[in-house]
Amino acid sequence: MAPSVESDAVILFATEKDSLIADRNTHATRVAGLGVDPEKKALFASVTKRIDYTLKIGTELHGIRLTQLTEQQAEELAAFVAERGVVFFRDQDDLDGNEHVKLGRRWGPLHIHPLIPHEQENPEVIVLDSRLNPPNRYNTNNSWHSDVSFEPAPSSFSILKFDEIPESGGDTVWANGYQLYDDLSQPIKTLLEGLTATHSSDIFRIIQARTGRKTFGKLNDSSHPVVRTNPVTGWKSIFTNSVFTREIDGVTSLESKWILDYLNDLTSKRLEYQVRFRWEKHSVAIWDNRSTFHTGVPDFRPYNRLGLRVTVSGEVPYYDPSSGTQAKAFESTAKAIIAKQEAAEAEKSKKGLDNLQLA
Repeated sequence: MAPSVESDAVILFATEKDSLIADRNTHATRVAGLGVDPEKKALFASVTKRIDYTLKIGTELHGIRLTQLTEQQAEELAAFVAERGVVFFRDQDDLDGNEHVKLGRRWGPLHIHPLIPHEQENPEVIVLDSRLNPPNRYNTNNSWHSDVSFEPAPSSFSILKFDEIPESGGDTVWANGYQLYDDLSQPIKTLLEGLTATHSSDIFRIIQARTGRKTFGKLNDSSHPVVRTNPVTGWKSIFTNSVFTREIDGVTSLESKWILDYLNDLTSKRLEYQVRFRWEKHSVAIWDNRSTFHTGVPDFRPYNRLGLRVTVSGEVPYYDPSSGTQAKAFESTAKAIIAKQEAAEAEKSKKGLDNLQLA
């Protein structure tokens, strides 16, 4: 049995006293962000600058202090993250371990990871330190995932802050599960909407077998819908990933491989689904695991990076056939963009005509 190791208040390996702490993981009893003001006026009253990285995923907000959110702002932020997939913040130096936990608990119970090292004071805060991982762990084509999707009630939101970053490299990329679903043909959508998939902790079982480490709790396997409804937005999203989804239930192994390979290939290769974030010290990313996938870019060694993450447990995944889609919701946004462009062109033409008449 591996010994307990503590370094700088980080618990690396479980002992008998804490080998069951992750077994207290539970599910959300409410949906954070549900039913808030669609315009999110309380949240955006504090926003000094908004940068949308792409049309459908990824936004950076300035002027927000995550430690100073009101209850209304926190609820509206949860809804905004669900809509945008991932939201970024800079210069959040006061978000220490205690504040990190406090923020996450506003949205639900916090997950305790069964294997990843965590803070001694706050076991809900996992430590993502590149010095604790073998160099060959990273592979951008095989490491796209949704956090702890193997749990019966997987994560709703994750909150990640990096306090040590490499001089270059080390970005994180997210992919849009809403758009992946929207772009599928109707026959494939119909097929997938009737399927479930088993998500497993196999990768952690392999690590455990190689190292002899005791886990902080049970390594779960769970079955979830392949197409999932996000309860905040009401939009459909693909919910499989290359790290934790072991197989499609009720089909042959060949069919399962074909489906998963196809979806994983779309996730990793379709650039229009993706948004990439360049970390700075004290940057924070908050994302919705129900509708996005993410991976770290393995281009920063020999530099190191150190991040702390809080993972909020969500509801048991479900699929509602009457759910809407991001594509449908985006139609009004697209019309507004076109109208704004047309108005600008008309104003430009008018000024040109006025100048011509004056000449």
